[in-house]
Amino acid sequence: MNSIPFYDFGGSGPLLHFAGPNAYTPETFRQFIAPFLAHYHVIATYPRPLWPNASSGELETDWHIISDDLIRFFEQEAICPEVAIGHSLGAVSTVYAAVKRPELFQKLALVDPVFLPPQILQIAAANPQMVQQHIPMVDRALRRKNRWTTRQAAFERLREKKVFRRWSDEALWDYVNYSLVEENGEMALRWPREWEAAFYANPPQKVWQAIAQVKHPTLAIRGAESDTLFPEAWANWQQLQPHATFVELPDVGHMMMMERPLLVANTILEYLKR
Repeated sequence: MNSIPFYDFGGSGPLLHFAGPNAYTPETFRQFIAPFLAHYHVIATYPRPLWPNASSGELETDWHIISDDLIRFFEQEAICPEVAIGHSLGAVSTVYAAVKRPELFQKLALVDPVFLPPQILQIAAANPQMVQQHIPMVDRALRRKNRWTTRQAAFERLREKKVFRRWSDEALWDYVNYSLVEENGEMALRWPREWEAAFYANPPQKVWQAIAQVKHPTLAIRGAESDTLFPEAWANWQQLQPHATFVELPDVGHMMMMERPLLVANTILEYLKR
């Protein structure tokens, strides 16, 4: 692909870039993005899994291909956003890119990054085949239902799922409307499940070395009930980046941007105002 595609949320003011999590399209987060539009012009790259003909076999263990795509996009558009918000996968790619090309970034807001504890990463590095074959999330992603007869059928099926229990109906409809696409008379996932599984099977190994090198003003956010950023990793992060601002939000999990979009957005906006 010659040019990297992106989504323009609109808004006015300085530029803000949003990098989202594994398996979700940028548009899905419109409720989270909405409060920023009065203060910032918000854009989001379409990650490689959303590009035509991209293969999940391109992914390596440190996800650097995603951060390199982010750098290439900033160069392509000749931009240096005032704020870069990253969530989960998007937070990792933002960190890697900010370390590799610090002059392209100014302020960071990192929400529940995939910073796995060092001992887990060591096991994964020593036993990659075991990880790929025995991590339940990999198998679940590969077996995930990815086609429905209608959007309504998709909504009703997903509404029953535990993972979406804290999402409002409006948030779930955003997922149905923006993360599914009509294909051959059915509704299909835009983010291929093979790509989702590949990210789970290849956890980023160099995140701790990278975060220790970040010098940009940084807001770090963790959901108190996160199943991704564990308390041990949260404490380790605070030691490695002591000048960052750390906020733990109560009663939310990893997908807090969909569970409590206004709470997360306002937390970031309050930090940016300071």
